Amino acid sequence: MTQALDRMPKVGPQAVSDAQSRNGSSIATLVSDPDLRRLFEYWRAQRRGRPMPARRDIDPLEIGWALSRIFLLDYDPDRGLVYRLAGDNIAGVFGHGNLKGLRLRDFLPPGQAETIEPMFMRVIEDRCVMGMKGMVYLRAGRLPLGERLFLPLADGETGVVNGVLGMTVVQSEPADSPAGAALASPKYIPVSEIP
Repeated sequence: MTQALDRMPKVGPQAVSDAQSRNGSSIATLVSDPDLRRLFEYWRAQRRGRPMPARRDIDPLEIGWALSRIFLLDYDPDRGLVYRLAGDNIAGVFGHGNLKGLRLRDFLPPGQAETIEPMFMRVIEDRCVMGMKGMVYLRAGRLPLGERLFLPLADGETGVVNGVLGMTVVQSEPADSPAGAALASPKYIPVSEIP
């Protein structure tokens, strides 16, 4: 039992500080929220020598502290991005109890899916981790400020990216959105540059 616990990824403040020392400032340029860094370290540990983990390597029981704020998307070239899982906080933003089986264009207003999908596609096609700070959701009348992290998942056999694990942390939500407010600009780090 002790040996199994020793193999578990470290979590909490020490894991964040370890991530900074191992990765220099790479993850710090993407996100500063401790829970997002903790999820990043979990994803990194699940790689087990590979460029990225497979979907089957992600165990929701191991990241129970994040479940309300995470999402898992499957990617199929014919169908596009489809939600496998979305935590209550994520689904609630869009006024749904469950996003499972839905594509972005199934519930977003016209034009918004076309704004969001390219961020996911860059993670998939370019094999990158994506982070953003600032406005994290396009919502009428509100300006949800926070941070978001997208982590690629690959097929265990072929290494082809076929999913995204992500998390959004809303830190504040002022009542009024300034005119012309836009999503925060994403930043990307190729998985090949992550030790």
